[in-house]
Amino acid sequence: MPNWNDLLKNLIPALGGMGVKMLVEEFDKLSADAAEPWKKSVLALLGDALEKNGVDGIKMAYDAIEALINDKEPKIDWADLEVASNVLAQMQNAEADRKSAARDFFARLSNDIGAIMGGLIKGIIASV
Repeated sequence: MPNWNDLLKNLIPALGGMGVKMLVEEFDKLSADAAEPWKKSVLALLGDALEKNGVDGIKMAYDAIEALINDKEPKIDWADLEVASNVLAQMQNAEADRKSAARDFFARLSNDIGAIMGGLIKGIIASV
């Protein structure tokens, strides 16, 4: 599981400590909700995508999860080998109901990240 604090600490100069703290707390909550191995794999893939590709990584991770849900080969050569391997194993062995749950979980992640990023951007604009 990614260490959200380490992942986001480079954003402190741009976003300010409060915004990064809020983002880390939200990711920690999401991580705590991810008790099942497949949820951890999805969250790790999203974290890896964000770390390596910024906001564009959300779409890249979504496309990979969507491909796996539809039993297609995902494009995840950008992901860490362990992260890619775990998500492939979890999703390829998943039954239809778990694949549907994965789609719902990823949608929740995307919505939460969007709301957080929107709040952070508003905070940045208000502080200048």
